[in-house]
Amino acid sequence: MNTALCEGERTRWTSAGARAFAFALGLTITTPTAGDEAGHSSFRNPAPVQILGYDGDTMEPFLSRDGQILFFNNRNHPVELTDLHWADRIDDLTFQYRGLVEGANSDTLDGVATMSTDGGFCFISTRQYFQTYGSVYCGRWSAGRVDDVALHVAASPGILGRVVFDVEISAAGDALIIADGQFAGEPVPEAADLRLARMESEGFRLSQGDDHLFAAVNTGALEYAAALSSDGLELAFTRMVGRPPLADARIWLARRPSPDMPFAPPMVIEAAEGFVEGPTFSPDGRSLYFHRRAAGRFEIWRVVRP
Repeated sequence: MNTALCEGERTRWTSAGARAFAFALGLTITTPTAGDEAGHSSFRNPAPVQILGYDGDTMEPFLSRDGQILFFNNRNHPVELTDLHWADRIDDLTFQYRGLVEGANSDTLDGVATMSTDGGFCFISTRQYFQTYGSVYCGRWSAGRVDDVALHVAASPGILGRVVFDVEISAAGDALIIADGQFAGEPVPEAADLRLARMESEGFRLSQGDDHLFAAVNTGALEYAAALSSDGLELAFTRMVGRPPLADARIWLARRPSPDMPFAPPMVIEAAEGFVEGPTFSPDGRSLYFHRRAAGRFEIWRVVRP
């Protein structure tokens, strides 16, 4: 779901086999075009989310498809302390912290949780990147832990410097929307686009034939941190314009008439103000959660629509 880019403090890329890759951050100072639907701006009433029992940074939220569990990771710097966490829903703006996601975390960066309706759980980790050029891991969620965690190598391009740094699984669990980043020695990627990986007999595989689905979404800016609605018809994502320290991150929304068709040109969600990334939908699609940088901290917020 969301994002794993954030604040230009991501780890620097090194050819010597450094333990992490840079997740990068957000952007956008673009204006909606005349062809965009006004309904995208119907989100309103931004409000912070409280996680009782947790007082650290909260990033890359993902709300389970039944709306009862909030997954997130803490600040992604230093990377060796970046882990996946979870909390139970009390109400739409309040969750109870339950702890680390057992079975998923390692001594390197682990973040960007996403889950299908039936408990297929995927996330991003750099634990074997320099051995495999892969970073997408999936397993099965149950009762606070993830079992049978495995690397899906074919979900990544398999090229040194190309890093999948964000992942979103469809509600049905048969496809991933990934952020394919090109890193060239800096914490922020030179390029980042959304792409699709489909489930095959041996796991998820990047599908070049589906790149046209995002033709109206991907630009010369950085696109990442996708969130897919349960019906597959709406795509929320982060777009970054500019380079740090002047980069700006905003959340955009694109629609399509059916799950097998390309997304239409997106429009910015104006109610999600500030430096914002990593959206995730509520089950009914009426709420959108995301993280927001404020006063040097990252917090989860929510906007709603009628």
